[in-house]
Amino acid sequence: MNIDDKRTRYPKSVEEAVDLLIENLSIREKYKIAKMSQNDLPGLHFSLGLGIRNEFGLWAGNKDLLESCASLVGQEIIHPDDASALIIKELWKKLQETHTLRVVK
Repeated sequence: MNIDDKRTRYPKSVEEAVDLLIENLSIREKYKIAKMSQNDLPGLHFSLGLGIRNEFGLWAGNKDLLESCASLVGQEIIHPDDASALIIKELWKKLQETHTLRVVK
């Protein structure tokens, strides 16, 4: 992930984070994530996940995004590692709809 401008304003919701990722990931990265199985997503923890945790302020106390993640899974609080995993899963779901190859008849 390469977010061009250093953000002083972090995404406040999971949806906003996913949209920002889609905006900034290359088509190749999007396709690669889209074709992964859900069981392969934890393999992104130290690459994409680390970028999410750092760039979106999960370690810096981005309370709004952490609360959005926690709310999505029905919890009051969520660890930044779990929040980044959730964002990756939501990104994957969205890319499944838009960046997979389909047979056209």
